[in-house]
Amino acid sequence: LNIVVGDRGLAERFYFEEGLGCARDPAKPGGAAQPRGTMWANLGWQQFHLAEAASDDPPQAVRGAIGLALPRASEAADRLERLSADVGADVVEVHRHDAQAASFTVRCPWGNVFHCYDADTYSAVDVVHSSATSSSAPPLEAASAAPDAPPPPPPPKMAAIHAGRDASLAVRGGPGIRYVLVRCRDARAVADAYRTRLGQLVTTTATDEDAPAYDVVAAGVGPAHLVFETAPDDPDADTLMAGVHACVYVDDFAATYTDLEDLVFTNPRFKHLDTCDTLDEALRSRTFRFAFPDAPNLEHETRSLLHNSFLKRVHYDGPP
Repeated sequence: LNIVVGDRGLAERFYFEEGLGCARDPAKPGGAAQPRGTMWANLGWQQFHLAEAASDDPPQAVRGAIGLALPRASEAADRLERLSADVGADVVEVHRHDAQAASFTVRCPWGNVFHCYDADTYSAVDVVHSSATSSSAPPLEAASAAPDAPPPPPPPKMAAIHAGRDASLAVRGGPGIRYVLVRCRDARAVADAYRTRLGQLVTTTATDEDAPAYDVVAAGVGPAHLVFETAPDDPDADTLMAGVHACVYVDDFAATYTDLEDLVFTNPRFKHLDTCDTLDEALRSRTFRFAFPDAPNLEHETRSLLHNSFLKRVHYDGPP
């Protein structure tokens, strides 16, 4: 996820050792080793690319929220509360959702909201262990069985390993960027675009009149999701989000480009990296960029599976 940040020193404090606990990528670590340019903040298998603000490239904020699975989330909450006390609650704002801080929300100095969950508490490990060692029969059915009836056979190994995995808030059983929630004018229209034009799996949450409805798009391994919520127009929030982009990979690259050609554009900010005004240009860069009209401020940096960075090893050693 690529986001422009403001004061570089404050961004380092928020994302790295004093805050969320992301790891500094050796290629672009920030600090004294890299005093200028984009920093890479690694979390599990994923990265934040923290671009440096400029006069024509102001800090950005997702119109919605970013969901993170963190190792030892209570310690991250402690660090962020200390940072908030130092820089001011109006700069870094922290809200714990429970006494153990297994989940908390923090707002960064530039308005991005992070919903944070403990990667261990919310992982599927306990669910898998329970499924592998206990009866797979529903409790009521087990209770009504004859006293001398043999227990049902255990589930196959692969079924036990994956039991509960889809409900986990961890990413591949550990830390990572779990979801990005984007508020937009018509979440259903956005979801339909992902379904019909990209063939993505879309789930609409069941809800009642008093709760918001979400359209959830499966967008990566782990799993990771894009979540869309219908909300009233907010031009100021849309302006703050302009330019935020997520890096995604697609399998049938040329066909996907052709299917989305009416939405494809070269981002002037990144012309030194890639251009995609034609399929030939996109194939040379192994990258093209697009956005759906109903979510115009969420740019997709779309890469081929033959891209040099596909499945790259991301340096991550956890928080201090």
